[in-house]
Amino acid sequence: MDYEIIVIGGGPAGLSAALNFGRGMMHTLVIDEDKPRNRVTSESHGYLTQDGISPTEFKQKAKQDIAKYKDVSFLAERVLDIKQNDDGFEVFTPGQSFTARQVLLATGLRERGPDIPSFNEFYGQSIFYCPWCDGYEMRHRKLAIIYTVEMMAHMVKLLSNFSKDLIVFTNGESVTTEDKAWLKAKNIDIYTDFIADLNGENGQLTHITLANDEKVEVEGGFSQMQWDTHFDFLKNLSLERDENEKFEVNAFGETSIKHFYIAGETKDNFAGQIIDAAANGGMVAKMIMMTQINEDF
Repeated sequence: MDYEIIVIGGGPAGLSAALNFGRGMMHTLVIDEDKPRNRVTSESHGYLTQDGISPTEFKQKAKQDIAKYKDVSFLAERVLDIKQNDDGFEVFTPGQSFTARQVLLATGLRERGPDIPSFNEFYGQSIFYCPWCDGYEMRHRKLAIIYTVEMMAHMVKLLSNFSKDLIVFTNGESVTTEDKAWLKAKNIDIYTDFIADLNGENGQLTHITLANDEKVEVEGGFSQMQWDTHFDFLKNLSLERDENEKFEVNAFGETSIKHFYIAGETKDNFAGQIIDAAANGGMVAKMIMMTQINEDF
């Protein structure tokens, strides 16, 4: 089936774009595998009128809003491949393919945590990565900061806004004498041994076990995560990236391939709050529609 626009990804950016496409009377298909990165947490914060909403409820409400507009349809499926053709693009899913003049990629990010046993048992419940998303809920607690030395000072400063009881864990990375000195001046302990395990119950972190068997008591933590956008289904598209592997896009979100756009975290190559992704998805959608309307006029 032919569409004017195919949106790949049903997160905040993709759904916000779909809402705008519906209101713009654009024949749109949203393909969403429904494996959002934020499924590990029970609450999302910082979105005006939606503060504290669960990611699942947010998505349900967003799809209810979009359902009012008959030009938008959804497919719960995984994208396998995208190929460019003379008229636009062909998007392949298991057993089906769809064509569209324009494509918006809004799949978010692939996320990986540190190589620490039991990490996933606590991530999203008492271990987080974003102070602006979850710092308030973790306020005044004894917090572990599990970050590389390169990012350590930045996170210590940010998290000091929420707690004065911070402990740094470098997970085997050595630190300079200068780093030790300023941390000591701020009464912040630092452990450079490898982390052997995380301990607690029901998702609540209570101790960190080091390789030397020392157990350090904590009440939660913030950890560095790794993200990328090297999705297998993009293999047949020659999308240009910069030296940091971020997609190169213009001010309208258009990539090096005409009529192929990117929005939200996928464009930023960095995890953010849902309000930011949704705002960007809506903005890029308007740019896509203006481009199409101008070309057809």
